[in-house]
Amino acid sequence: MIKRGLYSIVTLLVLSVVLAGCGSGGRADNADQAKSDAHSEMKNSTASLSDASSEEAPIAAGDGGSSAGAQGNGKGSGIQKGGNSAADNGSAAAGGFTASDVAAGLNKKLIYHANLNMEVENYEKAQTEVRNWVNLARGYIIGFTETVSDSEHGGTFVVKVPATGFSSFMDNLEKVKHESLQRSIEGQDVSEEYVDLEARLKAKQLLETQYIEFMKKAVKASDLVAFANELSQVQTEIEQIKGRMRYIDQNVLYSTVELRLYQTDVSIANLRKDERQPLFGRAADALRGTLNALSMAFQWLFIFLAGALPVLIGAGLILAVLFWLRRSRRGRREEASVLIREANRQREKGRSASGGPGSNPDSGEEDPGEAPQAPEPPERK
Repeated sequence: MIKRGLYSIVTLLVLSVVLAGCGSGGRADNADQAKSDAHSEMKNSTASLSDASSEEAPIAAGDGGSSAGAQGNGKGSGIQKGGNSAADNGSAAAGGFTASDVAAGLNKKLIYHANLNMEVENYEKAQTEVRNWVNLARGYIIGFTETVSDSEHGGTFVVKVPATGFSSFMDNLEKVKHESLQRSIEGQDVSEEYVDLEARLKAKQLLETQYIEFMKKAVKASDLVAFANELSQVQTEIEQIKGRMRYIDQNVLYSTVELRLYQTDVSIANLRKDERQPLFGRAADALRGTLNALSMAFQWLFIFLAGALPVLIGAGLILAVLFWLRRSRRGRREEASVLIREANRQREKGRSASGGPGSNPDSGEEDPGEAPQAPEPPERK
């Protein structure tokens, strides 16, 4: 009787131990099964979302150029979703140059980047004008560097301006007085990347929700730690995706402009260079400068004479004719005066020799009744 009681007690103890082991094994199996189910559901959800994103991408690529047709057909493309999210943020996700570009880019994610290299007449004045244009465009300066050297004074601006006023801002920059201008504009379409980020974000958020539910149902500490690690990794990826999307939205809404202004002063550079040279070097430079000045003077004189040669030839001919006429007239006058003096002399000699009437030989005076005869003019040749 006593032996039977002992046997029954031992049997009950063995049965209780066996049942406890089976219960713990069942709970472990259930936890493992739940974990495997979670992984399988995660894979299935990721696969389904990736399929959905792959189906949305062709629709977005096909409907990117005609958003009106896509909306009329009721196809919810990823690009349209991106456009709506940008509209919810308070701005049209477009960065075109004209109104037509803006209208066509409402459902696109476009990033514009411009580079300008401008040589200006007055650097200080140009810098003030650039800052004023930035303020009028409701933009802001995110970077500025300034350089000063012997031959150049300049600075580089990195400016962010609203994409809707990008074209007008570029036109206003060209109004700054400049000697030369180099400009380049690049555009990047990130619509496809944005759609892919949206799909990945949805998948990661769904996975995050599932891991949170599994953590609520977990029994073992090891399962809880494993789910927590997976959840932390998923949340990190979600934050990275959101950060990239915010970066794209910011660069779509605000275009980037890099502007370099500089003013050159060659005269100051040459003067400082000359001051650093030795005495004989500066003397040689001065001599070369003088010779160059004389050479330039002779060249300009030669050019002037070459241009005035027809006028000088005509004036020389006219002066030669006038000189010849004046000389010939003077020669005739002198010849006439010589003949008159010779005739008078001959007449006086004849009167004194003949002693004819009308003369007083004692006094040598002429007869007042006889008028002197005028000499005959010489014949003109």
